[in-house]
Amino acid sequence: MNAELSTAAEVRLPRSPGVIRRALAAHPLAVDVFIVTWYVLGCLLGVFIDLVAAQAPVDGLAVSDWFALPGYLHWPWWPLAVLRVLVIGAALLFRRRYPLAGLIVVTVAMLGDHGAQALASGVALLFMIYAVPVYRSVAAGWIGYAIVVVASVGGSLVSMLSGSTWSTTGEITPGGVVRAGDAAAMSIPDFIVVSVMTAIWYLAVLMLGINLGNRRRYLQAIIDRAHQLARERDQLAQLAVAEERSRIAREMHDIVAHSLSVMIALSEDAARAAQAAPDAAVDSMTRSAETGRTALAEMRRLLGALTEQGEQAELVPQPGVQDLPELARGFRDAGVDVSLEISGEASGDRGQDLAVYRVVQEGLTNVLRYAGTGARAEVRIERLPDRTVIEVRDFGAKPGSSAPVSGVGSGRGIAGLRERARVFGGEISAGPVAGPGAGWLLHAELPVSAAARERVPGDPAAQQEGGADDRDPEPDEERR
Repeated sequence: MNAELSTAAEVRLPRSPGVIRRALAAHPLAVDVFIVTWYVLGCLLGVFIDLVAAQAPVDGLAVSDWFALPGYLHWPWWPLAVLRVLVIGAALLFRRRYPLAGLIVVTVAMLGDHGAQALASGVALLFMIYAVPVYRSVAAGWIGYAIVVVASVGGSLVSMLSGSTWSTTGEITPGGVVRAGDAAAMSIPDFIVVSVMTAIWYLAVLMLGINLGNRRRYLQAIIDRAHQLARERDQLAQLAVAEERSRIAREMHDIVAHSLSVMIALSEDAARAAQAAPDAAVDSMTRSAETGRTALAEMRRLLGALTEQGEQAELVPQPGVQDLPELARGFRDAGVDVSLEISGEASGDRGQDLAVYRVVQEGLTNVLRYAGTGARAEVRIERLPDRTVIEVRDFGAKPGSSAPVSGVGSGRGIAGLRERARVFGGEISAGPVAGPGAGWLLHAELPVSAAARERVPGDPAAQQEGGADDRDPEPDEERR
């Protein structure tokens, strides 16, 4: 019943608007491949147009006076043209992960002769201008815009100075086209008009990307916050249950301590009066039995409160190092790429094993909370004879993913771990990692107590010092 209510509450949490938008967001690779495919088809169409136009005669003019074959189709330039198409296609394919780098690559690839392929390459450039503010940030979008505008204005300036575009005398061929041999420098007014129009066109695409990118990040922040509040609500409910159970445990302690004290006192009185006053001894034993029955009834009532309706009390041990693979698997299911490495032999200290489990659990929870889904985390546990070393490191948020929501944690997780480590005489440190990879590192060292080392099965030293009789033969399942 509780699972059904939890699932229903989860369904009511906000989602990204738009069925089509959610479908496209769920299959980003298919969308990227679709865009790259149409870009390649556009380039092939441009080559076809250039080849047809190069063979089209015009009213008595030789082919050499009309459209000569574009330079990028001549040897040895056509392999570079093929490489250019592949590079731009790769930039489009990985634009979500490396938008700014892809924009710079496409901008450089736009230089040179494109022929009719210029249309497909220009559309690819617009896609990259749009992608930078959407998948990176507004500041990165303005940087990319400045790079593209400078490169475009520079190309127009080179064209104006080299005289490769406009006619010197304005003489038009009978077909209405300027002769290639009559080209001269672009005029300054034309240069200014072309540069301003290009900058405005690119600015419109940039503003569209900034608007959609900000909206996307805002919606993602709202959704993340809603899910975080839902998780915090469940955690508060669990804390309330844990607090109530702690109160019940204190009551049980009082019941057991009081009842046992009374039973001990009555038993001693019965032992003393067994010879001199048998009736008094019988009365003492009767009252002792009644006290025991009352305590047993109270304990059953309290244990019933600790057990959910229709559910038996669990007789399993607390989690430990052996349960870490299952914990890592759960975080992998949540979207974190977790790698786990455990070395060394078990210390035999169940309390420390529980502390190790809690340290790793808190570290991976922080990775999921602050680095987000898609992040990569490494967990390393080294069990030495005198101490256990735990390291949980992440490498920051995945490029292209939404920024983590600020203020989502209570700030008590690391403090609680430090208190737990202090109980074992250990220490914990946490902080950002400098250098390649960046991210966050949680480092803990927990000393192994001498008593725990003596209880390690199969240790000759332990058997000589403590003997086999010092070990508790009860199975773990019966300890609770």
